[in-house]
Amino acid sequence: MKSTSIHDKIIISTYKTDGLYFSVGISSLTHRIVGIALPHDGVSDSVAEISRLHQECEVSDEYIGIAKTISRIYKGEKINFELESLDLKVTGSKNIKSVVKTPFEREVLIQTAKIPSGDVRTYKYIAEKLGTRAYRAVGTALGKNPFPIVIPCHRVVKSNMKIGEYRGGSEMKKEILENEGVRIIRDRIIK
Repeated sequence: MKSTSIHDKIIISTYKTDGLYFSVGISSLTHRIVGIALPHDGVSDSVAEISRLHQECEVSDEYIGIAKTISRIYKGEKINFELESLDLKVTGSKNIKSVVKTPFEREVLIQTAKIPSGDVRTYKYIAEKLGTRAYRAVGTALGKNPFPIVIPCHRVVKSNMKIGEYRGGSEMKKEILENEGVRIIRDRIIK
């Protein structure tokens, strides 16, 4: 199901660095970010990651600066990104579809956004902060994270400190963590 109203056009801007394409989707109505693509080798894959979730999209350089900022975060720069710029609303309206589907998903994303660069937390930790034991549900919610890199789901690991799964693959998760200064040996976080 599409995630925006029929009157909302998503502007997708892409930035290329070191052979990787970073894309961001911005609502023309709210001017908030509705999607961030994980880096891809090709521009069409990067744009498709955002456009497949929205009815009306247009590719433009209008927000290339935001896409560039996301690439800098990926490379390990500590950049403070305002959550207010993300479309974190949850709505049941027929006319407006949200990218965040449930209040639980929203709370998982907000809690995950608090993890500082260069640090990690466990799925269990996030669940306990939310007052639940639904550790797997936390993992499921993070697997749907529409704002990867900015909401750092890559910083959430298993209780045994193994890096765990990642939508972009475990090698990408490992690369992002190492870019942030996290030490990893044999897919395990070293404190």
